[in-house]
Amino acid sequence: MTLALAVEDDDLVVEVPEHPPVRLPLAGPDRVSALLLFGYPGRGRTRYGLAVLDESGLVMMEAPGSRSRRQVEAFARENGLGFELRRFATGEEARVALARRSPGWHVVTWRRPPPALPRLRVPGVRSLRPPMGSPKVWWREQLLYGLMWLVLAYGVAFATLVVLNMTAPSRDVARGMGLLGIAALVLAVVTVIGAAVVVGIGRRRTRRQIADARELQRRGDPHCRLVVVHGRLLLETARRTREIDASRLLLYSAEPGMSGLIVGESLLHLPGRWDPEEVERFAVRNGLELQTRALSREEYLDLTTRVRDAVP
Repeated sequence: MTLALAVEDDDLVVEVPEHPPVRLPLAGPDRVSALLLFGYPGRGRTRYGLAVLDESGLVMMEAPGSRSRRQVEAFARENGLGFELRRFATGEEARVALARRSPGWHVVTWRRPPPALPRLRVPGVRSLRPPMGSPKVWWREQLLYGLMWLVLAYGVAFATLVVLNMTAPSRDVARGMGLLGIAALVLAVVTVIGAAVVVGIGRRRTRRQIADARELQRRGDPHCRLVVVHGRLLLETARRTREIDASRLLLYSAEPGMSGLIVGESLLHLPGRWDPEEVERFAVRNGLELQTRALSREEYLDLTTRVRDAVP
């Protein structure tokens, strides 16, 4: 991700393609104090990024991507800013540090590169065993697997008849092509109906989860939400979905712009704007203990340091 830094009228201007320039104050309260180049171990490779910090070491803006240490350090020195190079030992440690938002925090979003082609998932022995908690979901998955195999079988038969027709024109494959055409029409109808049913079930399930207070979503970007499915508390982000073993929620607010949710006993920090009424309804509906607190800056700094993981 390309990123340009400049100073204009006592503001640090951060320019990112396909995003309006972000202006961060260099004077007054909650001003920019330092630039942080960081790295942490990711899946198969080290991930890098740049963070803009205020005087308390809180993050005002964060942008992933590798950048020249020499250029960033020189820019910080020329403009009277501090510079820090930090290598986090784990991804959890990096997320905890980056989730400590400043009152002047800004989010920067950009167009992500297109995802890689999805891998063909073949049902194994484990997936063919219906789970105890969600048999309806399991049966829908098996129907989709069956439809997938029908589509593959049709493709193989079609390719075989085409090859036979090209290599041996004397053979009479017209009858086979006719039967294959009928099968194609039937398969197309089944596919359209199956897709409509799956989409309809997904939308109805989402509406029902929201109405039943089984879904709680963070306002704004980046995407983050809590979902309760079959009695399990799940955390869904843009990258993955994982189960959270927790029975307690802490909704906190500190200075303007500093608010968030703590899940479990200092287990997970989810900074950002969470609607208090929705949080209370979600906790009551799913049997979770809820506490609401107003924190001082010192309490905020201490609380957000002691958590084990976070979603910035």
